[in-house]
Amino acid sequence: MECWTTYRDFWFQNDSAVIQDSEKFKLAEIAAYMNRNPSLQIGIDSQMVSSGAGSNNQNLSDRRIKVVRDALVEAGVPSHKISVGAYGDVALRRDHRVEVLFASAN
Repeated sequence: MECWTTYRDFWFQNDSAVIQDSEKFKLAEIAAYMNRNPSLQIGIDSQMVSSGAGSNNQNLSDRRIKVVRDALVEAGVPSHKISVGAYGDVALRRDHRVEVLFASAN
């Protein structure tokens, strides 16, 4: 069983799936950390906060996750090191956020 640890959050504007300029430094930071620690895996928490308009909220969450994943790959993180799922602490979930976590590879 993997133990996931929160590393960075990406915050989004309301109803937006665009990574804000003020958040983009995190992409290079995560890629550099992965280069120094190649045994790690990245988990992008795909769970959404229960507020919102059902499928529209899930669609927005899915788009945000995809944009973060694609941007991490573009920053140099190997795509096979990234997975999407329910990794974060449910009590810490917040609207407008995608959580990136690390775990040691098995």
